[in-house]
Amino acid sequence: MRGPSPIGIVAGSGIELNPLLDRVTQSRDFSEVPGLGETAVDGHVGRIVEGYCADRAIVLQCGRLHFYEGHSYEQVTRSVDLMHGLGVGAVLFTNAAGSLATDMSPGNLMAVSRMSLYPYNCWPQRPDSLELDFELDRCDRRGTYVWVHGPCYETPAEVAALRSLEGDAVGMSTAPEVMRCHELGVRAGAISCITNSCGSPIVLRHEDVVRTARSASLRLCDVVRAWIEEQR
Repeated sequence: MRGPSPIGIVAGSGIELNPLLDRVTQSRDFSEVPGLGETAVDGHVGRIVEGYCADRAIVLQCGRLHFYEGHSYEQVTRSVDLMHGLGVGAVLFTNAAGSLATDMSPGNLMAVSRMSLYPYNCWPQRPDSLELDFELDRCDRRGTYVWVHGPCYETPAEVAALRSLEGDAVGMSTAPEVMRCHELGVRAGAISCITNSCGSPIVLRHEDVVRTARSASLRLCDVVRAWIEEQR
């Protein structure tokens, strides 16, 4: 009798989820996967690690590719195809995101309930919104993640526009991968690690985002591990 299908986990900018794995069975760089190019963004290791967490098979993706790096939809979502080919039935995506809501601070975790997608002409099949298939408990709150192309951080005017879309957090990833999951019949969920407050007068640097995400990683690992154990 076949056991439960593997779970896919994606670690976003600066997020380190390797402590989730109690045992590693295989590790390979993005460059070793046909069709999956190397990432050039700091905080994205670019590695696929297979192993086990609480006796559940896990495919852990450390880092990701983005549209703003010049990659196509097929390249950005190639790792989802890989996970699907490995029998993954559900993928949990994590990302670093800026807070649009005044009641969230850096280090908070937001369970994504839906995604709103900002217009982008070079993604012809882009929907206006995406629903998630599941949410994780133990996060600080739930909310709407607004996807933008990037890679620039938002101006005050853009922050106001994104808030008008009833967004709670904003980021530059995850939405293409969730769409690909839906196309393949793979269940998708997401958690945003809040790394900054949008509209703050403090000048934001990418290294600050990575540092905050890294500092929240152990707590995020606890939340994800508890969810994995509930899937048994």
